Amino acid sequence: MRRSALLASLVLAALLGSGSAFAQAPAAPPPPVKVDKKSTGPGPKSKEEAQAVQAVFQSQAQAPDDEIKAVEALLTKYADTDYKSMALEFEGEAYQKKGDNTKAVVYGEQALAADPKNYDADNLLANILAATTRDTDLDKEEKLKKADKYAHDAMEAIEAGKPPLFAKATDDQWNKTKIGVQEQAWQALGMIAQDRKKIDEAIADFQKGVDVFPEPLLMIRLGRALYTAKKYDDAIVWYQKVLDSNEAPAQIKNIAKQDMDRATQAKGSAAK
Repeated sequence: MRRSALLASLVLAALLGSGSAFAQAPAAPPPPVKVDKKSTGPGPKSKEEAQAVQAVFQSQAQAPDDEIKAVEALLTKYADTDYKSMALEFEGEAYQKKGDNTKAVVYGEQALAADPKNYDADNLLANILAATTRDTDLDKEEKLKKADKYAHDAMEAIEAGKPPLFAKATDDQWNKTKIGVQEQAWQALGMIAQDRKKIDEAIADFQKGVDVFPEPLLMIRLGRALYTAKKYDDAIVWYQKVLDSNEAPAQIKNIAKQDMDRATQAKGSAAK
């Protein structure tokens, strides 16, 4: 976000309030994209395709519109690329970053159509559905059942082992990938439980997520779930962990401080 620190903090606070900001563990570096004429497995079929795929990976560090442009360039020229599902999921993430959840879902579903075992697409869909489902939705439970299935499908797929495109990934790369997938799945399941007013279940799911990777946004979600359960001391512990974290940017720490002040005040009121 190219905004001032204060505005970024307000935007993040709004995002957390609406449930549309997603915690995420650091992504593992992508496996090398090279043309291997001796290999019969998946991969780029030409130097030009390899360059187009690499451009998609590199676009992850750029603006969402640049990611979308890179994916479209790849799929327009190489419609049957082995990276089709991965690229479509990247495009879905780009639209989610832009706040267009409708298109994010469309591309997430297309990614799964291209590869039903795409755990990142499962998590994208699980988190969007969990974050955007409202009590007033007539199809609320239907959406939550779909989100629940996507989250469990993601964990099942990641436990099945390296997919062909990651066959040459190092153990360290693969472990980082697993951490990210598991954390995202538990986050989605925690939000689903919150949507169903099952606060103890939400706390347990968020706890499993931070046990996998203590991402600051997810720690704030856990703190807020504990606050809802009126477990103020426990909530304060997690807000303090965010404040003590070297990984949390200033705007995230500002949110944690505001939440801690609220929990401290509620604790004091409850003691009277």
